[in-house]
Amino acid sequence: MPVKSTWNLHLQRVVIDDGEPERHVGDVFDWTLVFWSDKVLLRAAEKIKAAIPLADNYYHVSAEVIYISQDPSQAGCILDFGMQAISEMGGLLGIPLQPECKEGDYVTGEIRLELPLCTVVHPHKLIRKWRVEGISADVADYCVTPGDISKPCYQEVPGTDAIRTGSYVLHCSAIES
Repeated sequence: MPVKSTWNLHLQRVVIDDGEPERHVGDVFDWTLVFWSDKVLLRAAEKIKAAIPLADNYYHVSAEVIYISQDPSQAGCILDFGMQAISEMGGLLGIPLQPECKEGDYVTGEIRLELPLCTVVHPHKLIRKWRVEGISADVADYCVTPGDISKPCYQEVPGTDAIRTGSYVLHCSAIES
């Protein structure tokens, strides 16, 4: 199955506030992808690498596990679903894999993709070049339903500085290097 060339990547305002530049349509930048999952990813019998978009920055993936950290203070794993991404740091699930899962196994499940502030330490080169094709600002009023992040409301913007909000989805194309 071919891998997508355009990806929807979540970017939190806190990453910009911590010193990363505002992003604009047309920008080209280098960044590592992080994934996170609400559920443990399940081992798969089929050895397929694929990512199917679901909504926003959600994807259903079939992926190879190419790295699992052995350091409990740097717990993380790296998946290759045609694009490589490392698990989020400090996630509620820790490493989101079944305990018997090992490097070289294939897994499947739903993940979200994000542009992180930082990642766990790992031995792989995951930095990738991206081009911003579009930006959606989440303008939902979370004061009406505090804690309910299930219903984002997006507005297309030319840059992250056009509307100051808590998060954005950057619609990016991966640039082969």
